[in-house]
Amino acid sequence: MNYQPLAAAVVAVCGVVGLIIQARRSRHVMDDVKRDLEVLALLPEESEQRADLQTLIEGAVERYIADQRDMTRDLSGVAFAVFLAAASAFLWWLPVTNGGYWWWSAVVAAPFSLLGVVGFFESIVPARRDSKGNKIKAVEDDVAVG
Repeated sequence: MNYQPLAAAVVAVCGVVGLIIQARRSRHVMDDVKRDLEVLALLPEESEQRADLQTLIEGAVERYIADQRDMTRDLSGVAFAVFLAAASAFLWWLPVTNGGYWWWSAVVAAPFSLLGVVGFFESIVPARRDSKGNKIKAVEDDVAVG
């Protein structure tokens, strides 16, 4: 059997996953704080904006510390998603190697693949969670910006 198309597909999927992870990565809060501290150091001592900027910096650091303490990953969700992904890989492997009526396993493999990938990325992201691992939605998320 020629595994070259399969290898190309694996490389393509890994590339797409890498792009998705890179796109979801946000700037780090501490980079913003560092930039603000540099601006604060450049401001003259008698500047009216100095106190406001220092308050802004302290608030950002305080929120960062609170987020680091409260944010968790849903490890049971990650484990289940990895299990689904492994099961889907097996269910895709069956028809590729055996052919014939084994292609019916793709009916189960497709949703397993989708749920495994979506569940992994939903569970691996640090967020505030309740005791069941469900994300807690902040009130600020409901407020319309505008």
